[in-house]
Amino acid sequence: MPVFTQSQLRRFSNIFDNAGQVMFGSLILNPLLTPADSRGLIPVTLLGVSLTMFLWWVSLRLERISI
Repeated sequence: MPVFTQSQLRRFSNIFDNAGQVMFGSLILNPLLTPADSRGLIPVTLLGVSLTMFLWWVSLRLERISI
C-alpha cells in the first residue's frame, strides 16, 4: 500500500520545483546581478547550482513516481 497518493506526490513535486526556483533566484541570479562581494561569488554560485539541480531532480523523480 503506497504511503502517498498520486495527487500528493504531484503536490510534493510542485513544492520541490518551486523550492528549486527560489534557490535559483536567490543563490544564482541575485549574486550575479548585484555583486557586493566578489570573493564569495563562486562558492555561492556553485552552492546555488548544486541545490537547484538537486531540488529539480527530486521534483522530476516525484513526478515520474506519481504517474
